Amino acid sequence: MRSVKSYVAAGLLLLAGTVVAAQSKISTPEELDKTMKAVNAANGTMRKAVASGAFADAKTAAAELKKQFAIAETFWTFHKKDDAVKMNQATIAKITAVETALGAATPDAAAVQGAVKELGGTCQACHMQYRVQNPDGQGYMIKPGTIGGGW
Repeated sequence: MRSVKSYVAAGLLLLAGTVVAAQSKISTPEELDKTMKAVNAANGTMRKAVASGAFADAKTAAAELKKQFAIAETFWTFHKKDDAVKMNQATIAKITAVETALGAATPDAAAVQGAVKELGGTCQACHMQYRVQNPDGQGYMIKPGTIGGGW
């Protein structure tokens, strides 16, 4: 009975995140940068929590990470970048795999770490295609020419 309640609670949380993300549509490079900063923060929190074995905290951070990627996807959809949308969706699928590993009754640390490592590869693919490091070396921005209008 308890696991049913857990699944229902997780489903409601996912639905709530989807509704929030659907209401948060972005279209400007500045909005994408803000979203990606939130991605970076959630990803860092999740990785630290996984490393310390704080799986409940990691699960919360993974949900935030998924929410931010759902918001980022609206940017790529708005700019009709189908390959970026597919990369974004692949990233969300990898986050779901992390959440699944974290959601086990007793999470297997190696399985969680493996899922987190797989997730990292999706970030790298998008950065190679669409992001460039800021001139000051701190963070990233969208590559010029990516979406037109000087961007």
